[in-house]
Amino acid sequence: HTLEKPHKCEECGYATVELSKLRRHIRTHTGEKPYSCPHCSYCSPDTFKLKRHLRVHTGERPYQCTVCKFRFTQSNSLKAHLLTHETNAQKFHCTYCPTVLTRKADLKQHMLKKHANDEDFVTCLKCDQEFTDPHELTQHKKLHIMQ
Repeated sequence: HTLEKPHKCEECGYATVELSKLRRHIRTHTGEKPYSCPHCSYCSPDTFKLKRHLRVHTGERPYQCTVCKFRFTQSNSLKAHLLTHETNAQKFHCTYCPTVLTRKADLKQHMLKKHANDEDFVTCLKCDQEFTDPHELTQHKKLHIMQ
């Protein structure tokens, strides 16, 4: 195997062995999304993302947790979920519902999707934790001072 990557992006220097991968990469610069969902207005820059999107319409959830049998549409969602079964994994708790997630980014997405209209949030500037009650934020800030 050679490590040479002859196909290079003139825009940013990305390089690859396969021309098809370069073509797909170039779409990140052009914004071109040539693959359309036949069921809705979703368009994708590549067939992989379109195939993953189609699961929204088919209900297919091919990735299953071996612990609790919960199913997912994406493998990375299953990987994040598996961490919830580990006792030493860091957990991020939703302040509105019993949802517990293992990645801060997932909690932010959850808040935006499920609770965006619940109330306005106030955010701790030190750790990005969100609160609905400004008094709770004040109490929380005291924890940072003690550390």
